[in-house]
Amino acid sequence: MTITGPKLHEGQQRVVELLKGPAKYITVVAPRQTGKTFIAMQAILYWAINDPKSVIFFCSPTYSQAKKPMEELYDAIQKSGIVKSYNRSDFRIELKNGSVIHFKSTERADNLRGFTGTHMIVDESAYHQESVWDSVLKPIMLVKGKKVLFISTPRGNNWFKKMYDLGQLKEAQDYASCRMHYSENPHLDLKELEEARRSLPEHIFAAEYEGSFTDSGQTVFDMSKIQTHTQWPRPQGKIYCGIDLGRANDYTVATFMDSQGNVIDIYRANQQDWSKMTKEMLEKIRKWNATVMIETNSIGDVIVEMIKKQWQDTHPFVTTNKSKNDIIEGLAVDLHDSVLKIPHQDLFDALWFELSIYEYQYSPKSRTLTYNAPSGAFHDDCCMSLAIANWCRKTQQSVGSYHYRAR
Repeated sequence: MTITGPKLHEGQQRVVELLKGPAKYITVVAPRQTGKTFIAMQAILYWAINDPKSVIFFCSPTYSQAKKPMEELYDAIQKSGIVKSYNRSDFRIELKNGSVIHFKSTERADNLRGFTGTHMIVDESAYHQESVWDSVLKPIMLVKGKKVLFISTPRGNNWFKKMYDLGQLKEAQDYASCRMHYSENPHLDLKELEEARRSLPEHIFAAEYEGSFTDSGQTVFDMSKIQTHTQWPRPQGKIYCGIDLGRANDYTVATFMDSQGNVIDIYRANQQDWSKMTKEMLEKIRKWNATVMIETNSIGDVIVEMIKKQWQDTHPFVTTNKSKNDIIEGLAVDLHDSVLKIPHQDLFDALWFELSIYEYQYSPKSRTLTYNAPSGAFHDDCCMSLAIANWCRKTQQSVGSYHYRAR
């Protein structure tokens, strides 16, 4: 029985040539609109059909990312006569020649320990922890492993880039790598591409659609472009304050910024009584005669009212995904264009650290961005406070004083 595969574009054909070559570890930079999942499914079928009794693993960062390609692959081959069984609950397809395809998630990576495989695809490799590859996935392929395909959009300079770089070294014979580009795809969705180009920040478009390995591909702020001061500056003009209220172990942060974009003072505290923190913030607000903007949330409404009763020039900032994106993207532009000047790392390390690790997540399905600190014990309170202060500076500036004279 002969099965003829589909026609591939040039970028996908480069991947096939590497898979047919001698290297065991193949890394492919596959940004959006390059047919990444399609070529991964073709690789699975090629191995499963041509190498009977193969044990193939398709490993995704989440269960939903594993389920969708499994269902699509089964839908494509169910009428071909090559399928022996299909188990939706175990995420498993078995062919009549004895080959078995497992679709797995690394959300609970320990559940993968003890397996042995012949072939593996690490889908969206850049979004797996390096430790998961080293301690869980790689051991699966040590005894009988023949080929491992790492395929992903970039996520800054992490371990996926290291694998790509190894593949470019002639002396690293076990490794090979290549890139695909959306321009090679004859089925390119130009409408989606142009919408992404219009709506996404330049560095995010470069990472997600151009496959650019840049530090700002996953992180939001380019730290090399940020202007700093080594001493707290003397304020110029009106002062604006942005307050991000801490929840649980988070910090409550109030950032004070003058009309020229200079950060002149920061209040930061956590796990203290709200009345104490409110009193301390009000002391600084009065000192600087600041216009105040406070994030509203489950506790924010109460704190806004507490402060507004004692300081009338207080305004709420209602946090939605869109409003958060607006202030973060505005902050990124102003920092990169040197409109703002923040304290040097030696002067206020917490702010610098939060900005350096702040990340975006992009959903190609909905073409939406979300911004957050990395998962784990990381904070974004200083970053959010700075963004709110900057938004306050830009939206609450007085246009002058006007007096009404009765006739």
